[in-house]
Amino acid sequence: MENRATLTGPVNQTERIDVLDALRGFAVFGMFIINIRVFSGYSYISEEIRNNLLLAGWNTTFDRIHYVFFNAKFYTLFALLFGIGFAIQLTRGSSAGNSFILRYSRRLFFLLLIGLVHLWGIWFSDILVLYAICGYILILFRGFSNRSLIWTVAFLLIIPGAHSFYLWDASGGYANTLYQWISERWIDLDLPRASEQYHTFQMADIAQVIREGSPGEVMKFNSLGPLLRLYVITYDARLIKILAIFILGFWVGRKILYENIHKSRPFLIRTAVIAWLIGLPMNIIFVMDNKTGMDESSYVFIRNVLDTVGYISLTSAYAATFALLYLTGFRTVLDRIFNRVGKTALSNYILQSLLSIVLFYSAGFGLGQYPGSALLTLAVIIIFLFQVQISAMWLKYFRYGPLEWLWRTLTYGKYIPNRR
Repeated sequence: MENRATLTGPVNQTERIDVLDALRGFAVFGMFIINIRVFSGYSYISEEIRNNLLLAGWNTTFDRIHYVFFNAKFYTLFALLFGIGFAIQLTRGSSAGNSFILRYSRRLFFLLLIGLVHLWGIWFSDILVLYAICGYILILFRGFSNRSLIWTVAFLLIIPGAHSFYLWDASGGYANTLYQWISERWIDLDLPRASEQYHTFQMADIAQVIREGSPGEVMKFNSLGPLLRLYVITYDARLIKILAIFILGFWVGRKILYENIHKSRPFLIRTAVIAWLIGLPMNIIFVMDNKTGMDESSYVFIRNVLDTVGYISLTSAYAATFALLYLTGFRTVLDRIFNRVGKTALSNYILQSLLSIVLFYSAGFGLGQYPGSALLTLAVIIIFLFQVQISAMWLKYFRYGPLEWLWRTLTYGKYIPNRR
């Protein structure tokens, strides 16, 4: 039997479930596919401007590919893995009683701090703060039975549709207040505007800062980061969605620990087949935006409920298919590409932000004004392959990535040796 020190210490390399590390690296890649469209300003520019970008003829094709196969799927996968990690840590720390909750709360607190630094100082679309908040809420569900967890997930997934219906019915509702605050702060800070014909903030203004803002203007823009992020996650009820995925991941984590489902081919095959059959058609239908004769209110509600189910299904298909491939000789390839990036996921996530700002913001090399959707995808592949190489080099000499090491050291309140 393990002693208490082992149970409450950092996870040893031999205790890690390798497929989860590889999946985490896969999630880092998939999130970057979508995030780079924000870093470059592509997500916020008009169709007219997009048509003048390099390889613009491929924009529509790649935009649809991104929406069907990437949009929302990989931050969902990352959230799922977060919930799985919680289950594993809870099980390992169960004999430590309340000390586990205190330690886990510290872990979330320092993740929150790292996220706030990222949000305020680097990139306005940070995901770490939201994950830390949902992590605190997840602690409340640790005593739930598996059946209760699944019913909770089902209930939570209805809320985004109801919330969207409310926003539609109330012509924006309380989100209008947040929007007004952003508009006032934008004007007070004298930030660049995409068009003077509007007297309120427009999403295209973000692209204007990215494509033309000076370093000083970028810093002022970053000070608006928390408010901008609050508006976005409020508008699409993202906290509820992420919380639902965390809880689902907690359920999956229990299954992994007690039933080894990540090694069960029959279970993975069933999951993959069902998830692909549900998720892929749903995502294709929604990219077509066909209302099938429904009235607007019904469409808003049904679309947002089914859209959430659609990307969760496709995310589940990815995870199950990935795990199946991991049980074959293809494991070596997946490990080479994704495993080391997954083990240093936090460091690589922040590194993507730093590299992208230097490359795409006008305060850096200003390359964001040139590439269309296809070239941005190519840029992701090149940058990610670079991350694969530096992650492998780093882990050759160190046990943890630089930010992972800092996070662990702060969490345990003592120096943790990192050199191999």
